Amino acid sequence: MNDRIRPDLNRPPVQHVGEHRVRALSLSGLRDLLRDYGVDHRPILDEAGLSLDHGDELAWISLERFIKALTLAARVTGDRYFGLKHGTRGRFTANPLGYLMANSPDLRTGLRNYACFQPVLATNHLEFVETAGAGRIEFSYPVTIPNAVQMTDFVLMRFVSRIRTAVGSHWRPVSVGLMHRQPADISEYERHLGSRILFDQQVNSITISAATLALPLPHADPQLFHLVKRYCEEEIERQKSANHPLNGVREAMTRCLHQGSFGPKHVAEELGLTPGSLHRHLKAEGTSFLRVLDDTRRCLTHRYLMESSLKLTDIAARVGYSELSAFSRASRRWFGVSARSFRRNSPNLGDAP
Repeated sequence: MNDRIRPDLNRPPVQHVGEHRVRALSLSGLRDLLRDYGVDHRPILDEAGLSLDHGDELAWISLERFIKALTLAARVTGDRYFGLKHGTRGRFTANPLGYLMANSPDLRTGLRNYACFQPVLATNHLEFVETAGAGRIEFSYPVTIPNAVQMTDFVLMRFVSRIRTAVGSHWRPVSVGLMHRQPADISEYERHLGSRILFDQQVNSITISAATLALPLPHADPQLFHLVKRYCEEEIERQKSANHPLNGVREAMTRCLHQGSFGPKHVAEELGLTPGSLHRHLKAEGTSFLRVLDDTRRCLTHRYLMESSLKLTDIAARVGYSELSAFSRASRRWFGVSARSFRRNSPNLGDAP
């Protein structure tokens, strides 16, 4: 049996960062690593068109620019293995998929979910292939992006390091396949990965034994696993619906909620429509004003509970509830638990635990 776990996601829309994207948390540790070489990170990032000053590790950045930054860093430092070394740095649970893997019941479940929700972190191709109990992570980059060697090595070591944090620091893959050519000296690869390394392969891959995949993860929290999985599912849906016809309505509702006046008349005015035109538009999409308003409130509440430190009364006001009791009833309907419980059991996706 050969099962492939791949993202269930329509192609993400083109963003201002470029067609291919990755979260800014990929830059984590880059400045410190370059400092170890005595190299200033700023000229490298400037030439690549990137910055460390955005302050949001979950912001999207251009995948092409990040790959360029790694290539420049290897060139400036004179270290052909720069990508490998950068891949060993970083906080491996400080992002949604890191939390999802760390709280999975076993490594196999963690890797299945990682492959399924890969678009939460990046838009490159990644699959988890299972054959006769063993598993293989396969990943590659668009052919339109040149010189992805450093990026390939970076992601390779990120995965290996992530697995080691779960199953032990001495773990080695069964084998590793790399699309790029073999360097003259492969001792650095062998030091990190063992001796079964093949170059010039059709796809980059990491093979993991059935015994390793079956290992339980020692600090898994089932409740946290389900919360983060829901977050990832909702993020996938947000990406799928990025160009949905109702997006403009939701954005107008959000602005009106912030202003404190969010009835059909106010939302229609925000859109430059009459209330009748807005009603017909929503009906044509198979929905209604109240349904879209409720969903908009739910999404905003989810974001505030997950990503902010606002008081519940302030969140209630921001999503249009003048009474906390009404907001509490809505939160239980949306999330199955109270807003307070939802927040208490939710990870801070921007920080290390």
